[in-house]
Amino acid sequence: MNNETLSEPKISSNLDTNFLKIIAIITMLIDHIGYVFFPDRIELRIIGRISFPLFAYCIAVGFLYTSNIKKYILRLAAFSILSQPFYVLAFDLPWYELNIFPTLLMGLLILYFLKEKKWIAAILLMMITSIGNFSYGLSGILLIIMFYYFRNHRELSAMIAGMFLSIPFFSDGMYRIQGFAVFSIPLIYLRTNFRIRINKYIFYIFYPLHLLIIFLIKIIIH
Repeated sequence: MNNETLSEPKISSNLDTNFLKIIAIITMLIDHIGYVFFPDRIELRIIGRISFPLFAYCIAVGFLYTSNIKKYILRLAAFSILSQPFYVLAFDLPWYELNIFPTLLMGLLILYFLKEKKWIAAILLMMITSIGNFSYGLSGILLIIMFYYFRNHRELSAMIAGMFLSIPFFSDGMYRIQGFAVFSIPLIYLRTNFRIRINKYIFYIFYPLHLLIIFLIKIIIH
């Protein structure tokens, strides 16, 4: 998406998505390094909570501005498959624990079906997401939907997103740190314009690549 060519924004919040994606992959990398190599450093996991809301928001923006929804869907599907073995190896997970791309793919598909008023298809995908082993599960899908449907009401969207992301603070155990995702709100709703130009495939490739590197480092140090 070229931010300079947007004459009539289709969303009232931040359109500087390349900047947001950079923040997302940096915080995700910090989170994954903490998870694998420094499990006692909770601050690294806290920093990582910022990443998913940024990815979810970028899916909503991408859906609004994509010139070819089918290619967008196929791209997410392809990297969902490509990333899965690296995800499983990096984190020592069973094969059915899914990486982040399937969640983003489901969010995109659901937005498409909702826009086309194909309610049954959208509901079925939401049910699949809620019972499957998707990263962030149904709550991740609801966040994507919220970003889309409140896209022209910036203050209301920020308030609802903030309340939604803060819910884990009222739970027990490690799940509470998910509440720190609320710190993504200023990045999403304060408009920036850093004019960063990066090929979109860099962001896609970074995900499986960093997982592969983490796995290789694990082998070397162990």
